[in-house]
Amino acid sequence: MRITKQRKAILDALKAHKSALSAAEMHALLPNIDQVTIYRNLDYFCQQKLIKKVPLDTQEARYEYQREPHHHAVCTDCARVVHFTAPTEKIKKLLNLNDFKIDEVDVTVHGTCIHDK
Repeated sequence: MRITKQRKAILDALKAHKSALSAAEMHALLPNIDQVTIYRNLDYFCQQKLIKKVPLDTQEARYEYQREPHHHAVCTDCARVVHFTAPTEKIKKLLNLNDFKIDEVDVTVHGTCIHDK
């Protein structure tokens, strides 16, 4: 993979943010990079497994750089996203898919934040 200035800028922006970003948000952070170039590179980085496309059920696809593998809990009221870890092997065992080879596990939990009153 050839690392261009644009690719480095996109990866650096994703690494700098703790939350997942959409291509439009990336473009707002990097206005000197064409949005089509951002989309193309995000797709390429996903194929290379450098970043992950995160299924958060928002209008736009969101992307993040994961320092450590983790899953997401999304509040349906305030859209807050909580990162959490869970052992992949335990999840695979709970799924009980004996006749299915699981390559990757992505868990997204939807619910509402509980606030102390």
